[in-house]
Amino acid sequence: MKVERVDMMDALRGFALIGILLANMLHFQFGSAGAEIIESANGLNQISYYFVKIVVEGSFYPIFGFVFGYVLMKMVESREVSGVKYKNIVFRRAVGLSVLGAMHIVFLWEGDVLLTYGSTLFILLLFFLKRQVKTYFVWGAILTVILGVGAFFGSNFLQLIKPLTTADIMIYQDGTYVEILMQRVGDFIGAGGLFLLITLLIVWLFFLGVSFLMVGPFVLFGMGMAKKGAFLQLENGMQTYKKMALLVPVGLLLKGIIIFDTPYSLFIYSAGTYVLAIGYIALFAWLFNRYQTQMNHYFAPIGKLSLSNYLMQSIICTTIFYGYGFGLFGQLGVFVGILLSVIIYVIQLKISQLYLKRFSLGPVETILRWFIYFKKPQKPE
Repeated sequence: MKVERVDMMDALRGFALIGILLANMLHFQFGSAGAEIIESANGLNQISYYFVKIVVEGSFYPIFGFVFGYVLMKMVESREVSGVKYKNIVFRRAVGLSVLGAMHIVFLWEGDVLLTYGSTLFILLLFFLKRQVKTYFVWGAILTVILGVGAFFGSNFLQLIKPLTTADIMIYQDGTYVEILMQRVGDFIGAGGLFLLITLLIVWLFFLGVSFLMVGPFVLFGMGMAKKGAFLQLENGMQTYKKMALLVPVGLLLKGIIIFDTPYSLFIYSAGTYVLAIGYIALFAWLFNRYQTQMNHYFAPIGKLSLSNYLMQSIICTTIFYGYGFGLFGQLGVFVGILLSVIIYVIQLKISQLYLKRFSLGPVETILRWFIYFKKPQKPE
């Protein structure tokens, strides 16, 4: 029996990428000082900020995690049907993503997610690849509850995040590549050899748990839905997707609480991010069934090259905002950042469409496949 490839996942991944870019743009522009900068903003920039916070932020990385889990499970099922051992493949994928993520953090930008997904893969490999459907949903729910409790007490944690000083901002605006690199990793480089290795190991083990906690719920939900065979026959679930799409306005209302300063704002907002993510997935499935040709044309190409496009977004944006490029860190408003995100995404979309006319894999995807399979990469999984 052949395991069917679900085309919607490529398009859904491409859709998630625009949301991730919009959310990341705040950090590219302002770093950890963003909240303080926005507090003094007004007019269009303030409206744009709350648009990103309510409509985008926190609700697109769960979609990406859902696709990640769904595709992973389909890959495992495909290998089982073919009689191919898959654990070594998953292990090398985890190592490859982790290495790419670590390099991304050190040499380019600290807001990486590849290390997060690579770390999560290690835990999935150890505990979750051969489970019943119910197990995926139960553990996904448990992790969601833990995150909810964390969000309830999250305001105290957020106060521990160190905002950028004026000197830090000047480094990002005017610094050389080496100065900005040292700004990111200087504290670790200052440690001694053995102590550094031990520290990195402890940090990575801690990061392993945090990564699984952060992206694990929707990764597990995606794995469970894949095992159930969801989205294989979209027309059979149209009424369900249409009803669940009503979670979009519910999620927006819940996230809208962030405008008001209450003791429960962060908790309600966090719940809204997940509700909205589920609504977006359902709405996308409903639209994909009705407009499959158009959705595949506009979203699938960039989704198929998501790894290369994600890293290219970091290269483009750090060049625009950091001192070794145009040095516009903290100088453009949030509204301009949104426009810039759309322009970058549209350019990447057109380039992806042209690229896929000649190649089946992106450049970074090809390198990762070489590492995973030790042979010439084949078509995407």
